[in-house]
Amino acid sequence: MDKQELLKKGSKAAYYTFIFKIGSQFASLVITILLVRFLSEHDYGVYNLLYSTIGIIGIVASFGLSNTLQRFIPEYYQKGEFMLAHRLYETSSFIRLVSNILIIALLILFWDLFAVYLKIEDYKNYFLLFSFILVLYMQWGLVDVCLSSYFLHKYTQGMMFVLMIIKLIGYLIAFYLGINLSSILLVDLLGYVILFITLQLIYTKKIPKNEGQVERFTPDEKKRVQKYALYYNFNDIGVQFLDLNIDNFTLAYFLNPVAVGAYAFCNRIAKTINRFLPTTYLIEVIRPLLFSAYSTRKDSVTPFYQFMIKIIYLFYVPIFVFFLVFSKDIITVVFGGKYLEYSYVLVSVIFFQMISAFQIPLGLIAQLQEKVEIILFSKIFGIYNLIADIIMIKWWGIMGAVVATGSAVFLRNIFIWWFTRNTTTFKGLRQYFIRAGIYAVTLYAIFMISKSFINSVFFSLIIGLVFMILSFIIYTRVTVFSAQERSWLANASHGKYQMKILQWLGIIAA
Repeated sequence: MDKQELLKKGSKAAYYTFIFKIGSQFASLVITILLVRFLSEHDYGVYNLLYSTIGIIGIVASFGLSNTLQRFIPEYYQKGEFMLAHRLYETSSFIRLVSNILIIALLILFWDLFAVYLKIEDYKNYFLLFSFILVLYMQWGLVDVCLSSYFLHKYTQGMMFVLMIIKLIGYLIAFYLGINLSSILLVDLLGYVILFITLQLIYTKKIPKNEGQVERFTPDEKKRVQKYALYYNFNDIGVQFLDLNIDNFTLAYFLNPVAVGAYAFCNRIAKTINRFLPTTYLIEVIRPLLFSAYSTRKDSVTPFYQFMIKIIYLFYVPIFVFFLVFSKDIITVVFGGKYLEYSYVLVSVIFFQMISAFQIPLGLIAQLQEKVEIILFSKIFGIYNLIADIIMIKWWGIMGAVVATGSAVFLRNIFIWWFTRNTTTFKGLRQYFIRAGIYAVTLYAIFMISKSFINSVFFSLIIGLVFMILSFIIYTRVTVFSAQERSWLANASHGKYQMKILQWLGIIAA
């Protein structure tokens, strides 16, 4: 696959990702609103604790499978070695299935010991139902990597949109009938059954898995893949200790499921924001493009890294300022005032997420350069997070979990950056960040002035949103994009409408 064909496939994949993901994200936002408004604070906490058990799988039996597929499947597809890629997928899928079943069996067997610490002893039947969701979720993750690596985002993102619609309709019916948490889990199970079976059929039909020159791994290639998987197994363990799943368990142990629900609420909103960022939005397209295009020139990715940084903070700066001023208004209007007393926690979560947002391009480049040892050693901050969680939650409650995890993730990213700084340099971005700072201060002043003149919470929020959008349009015209970066955006635009939007924003010339 030559560079032009690769760019064409990536552009088409980005187009389908944009079309389907925008629907999925809005559906996901409505789903979050429904869950928060209609589930009790206790049940919402239990719901998030159940999904946090996925993190236990990551700690006990990750085997580095997802990261290994993300790294090698695009490379094998680009070389035309589909038989080798299929063998890697089949092996990974089998290992994950067996290990998941064994761990679930152990959790059920020792439920009374496990659940008492989380204060969910009475929810064993809910976990039995959720265990089927867990297995399907983990298997879906692997087939999704393969299809995305072949730029079949038309199907992966299309089916994700279908999943969100199934959940949305199912939740509406469940809440209308007044049915409880078990009905929500049944809806989730139905959605994941349809998602996984459909994508597996698409994989069988669309991937030419019998093509290629190499059917089996050579000893050297096998050693290379196994080394990568081994390191990422330990890496994934560290990732889970830096994830909110561990925070949820710690909060449940020291506090209660209601505290878990409040913390999960703040993090869910922050993650929803993060999903709308172009770099997160198109990550399934960016990753295979990067690994395919730069696999033989790993030391020349600095322009790509700086371009990603500019895109990330182009969006994050106005979003953070908006939540800094209007967080209470958002919770009141959108979520009916539930968890209003935790608005300061929400702002803090978004702040820590913003200062660590550069981890997206940083992690991709570390993966590309196969800095697995550095990524593994960085997970020492997972131990710091666990210790800090225990200490700070005792002192500050939910805010302690925010500070512990936020600081741990930021320090982890700085550690990785230090060892990749030759290619992940910030040199040349000074003017960009100065303008971003001026923009943030100006926008904050505009928000505070407008809010002082409007008494209605609803209209104050709407006016603030309008000001943010208008200021963003102006800001994009003064943001420092290089000629090469503008060219990349132009080439990645699939269709005249995307091109017109970029021209209208002043990012590329008309």
